[in-house]
Amino acid sequence: MPVASANPLRSGSDAMSIIKLTNLEKSYGALKVLRGIDAEIGEGETFAIIGPNGAGKTTLFKVMTGEVPSNGGRVEFDGKDVTHDPAYRRARAGMGRTFQVARVFLELTVIENVIIAIEARRKNTGDSDDAWYAVVSSRSVVDEARQLLANLDLELKRNTEASILSHGDKKRLELAITLAGRPRILMLDEPTAGMSPSDRIGVVDLIRRLRDESRLTIVMTEHDMSVIFGLADRIMVMNQGARLAIGSIDEIRSSQVVRDVYLGKESQHD
Repeated sequence: MPVASANPLRSGSDAMSIIKLTNLEKSYGALKVLRGIDAEIGEGETFAIIGPNGAGKTTLFKVMTGEVPSNGGRVEFDGKDVTHDPAYRRARAGMGRTFQVARVFLELTVIENVIIAIEARRKNTGDSDDAWYAVVSSRSVVDEARQLLANLDLELKRNTEASILSHGDKKRLELAITLAGRPRILMLDEPTAGMSPSDRIGVVDLIRRLRDESRLTIVMTEHDMSVIFGLADRIMVMNQGARLAIGSIDEIRSSQVVRDVYLGKESQHD
């Protein structure tokens, strides 16, 4: 049985929800990957999606952002049906996404990666102050890029080629690129995957600061439960493509069905 949220201000009600998923289905041939997923995510909420490997978490991310089409159901973003919108339209509307393996331009410097993202956003919104034939970016673009990098502790590495960055810094750079699009909702797919313990702590602190300062809505998948419990307002647990439970941290922790399927396997080693 689904677990109800105890916090009505974080319940994803119609008045406050920024994302609404209704009966989402996704299949690859005979393989059903998503089985009727329903969820609402409130604006400003940090919403975590957890589950065993193969539960369908990354596929759900792909369907939500338009990377792959659903086979049924509905995705609403800010009250508009975006079910059939391609990924670039959802990105322009305010959906930002990072990936398990950071996607950056390896042959470019750190600041060049961010400048490209800023210039793309400005051109899409008609806010560019560069001529179409400009070779050198304007001072305002460079200043914005440097400020973003400073916020993510990358400013001193701005002229470093992205290919030689550490894994943790590549993840930070990908986040900077995503934030350059000024998203309303930030979707983080395994943001601490493969990181050292010190990098993991730094990224959690960074996500918390971004959330608190920018009031971003954050949707995340993550295997490290200490990361989830340190950030999430609510948690949805998936198993075999279906929604197993949804609720507050305390509700998920106390749910016997969740412990049996997922959390219990980890708590045995505590």
